[in-house]
Amino acid sequence: MMFKTITATLAFGAGLCTANADTLSLQLLRTLAQESTGNLAFSPAGAENVLRALRQYSAGETLRELDALGIASPGTYNVHIEQADGLFVAQKLPLVPGIKEPVRVDFQHNQQAADTINNWCAKHTHNRITKLVQANDFSGLTAFVATNAIYMKEKWQYAFDANDSFPGEFKTANGKSIPVEMMSHTATYPTASGDNWVAIALPYATATAQGEPCYFIAIQPTGDARKFAAELTQKQYKDILSSLKRAHGKSQVVMPAFTIDSGTIQLNEALKQAGLKHIFSKADFSRLTTTQRDLYLSQVLQKCYVNVSEEGTEAAAATAAIVNFRSIGPRIPRIVLDRPFIWVIGNLSATDTPLFMGILQQP
Repeated sequence: MMFKTITATLAFGAGLCTANADTLSLQLLRTLAQESTGNLAFSPAGAENVLRALRQYSAGETLRELDALGIASPGTYNVHIEQADGLFVAQKLPLVPGIKEPVRVDFQHNQQAADTINNWCAKHTHNRITKLVQANDFSGLTAFVATNAIYMKEKWQYAFDANDSFPGEFKTANGKSIPVEMMSHTATYPTASGDNWVAIALPYATATAQGEPCYFIAIQPTGDARKFAAELTQKQYKDILSSLKRAHGKSQVVMPAFTIDSGTIQLNEALKQAGLKHIFSKADFSRLTTTQRDLYLSQVLQKCYVNVSEEGTEAAAATAAIVNFRSIGPRIPRIVLDRPFIWVIGNLSATDTPLFMGILQQP
């Protein structure tokens, strides 16, 4: 099993060059904000980590393409976090000499393969992410899967008092007000505002430790939050953070406690928008395997869980990059009749009368 666990100060973003002005995290946010209609939660660090894993095995055009992504510069945050990386390889995939033996998986037994990876995710996220992948994500054409898991559970530096919480209302994007439990506290919170936004940073308990403090940062635009996120530039984001960094004095924060379970989201389109193109059609992983068959990145999947309460924040993410063999010969169509369908008994002439017809609503 190839994995590592870190429970301490963690640096994110090291290892890939920053060829683009925008960081990958903002590029992903913009695309995912356009795609989403409800709550959104994703892990830029998790995405970077699986791409970093793919990079160490890549060569040629694939390596150049990964190096051209806008990965954030290294940052060190004082936050207690657990992280693990895994590599699951097809049973008969030939490996480059010197590669430490990974977990071998029979992807043709796709349910067993999904269970193996999901159990790994559950183990490394304290059972917060239990079903990242499904059986139909794998087949005999799956070559390997690179995974990453991140788990964080941190208390606030300035704890909310449950006695200060009160019933309130949260206004949704369509103007509807819904009843929520509002948390309230006054402390030394960095706050800032601009022409069309206000922001506040809530420090975690580890913020007093040596190094860069870690915060829960809330940015509230005056208009539509989804549109604001979809158009947020690197300069705007930097200006917001710089304004918060310069801020001093006491502030009051009133915010809802909330939980987001993202469900499994596919990052393919967001990564294509960020600059990954060829890797999804043909990829060079010759630093991992000696196979002569063509490979390509099939899917990058991620699932997140975030809980913000009076005590602090619990967050978990699991990410999987699935690499497949290119199919030899025509792809065999797969039609799953798992919903009501019309059925006909007759020939293929539209002018001839069928013997029988009907609709199956329930077997």
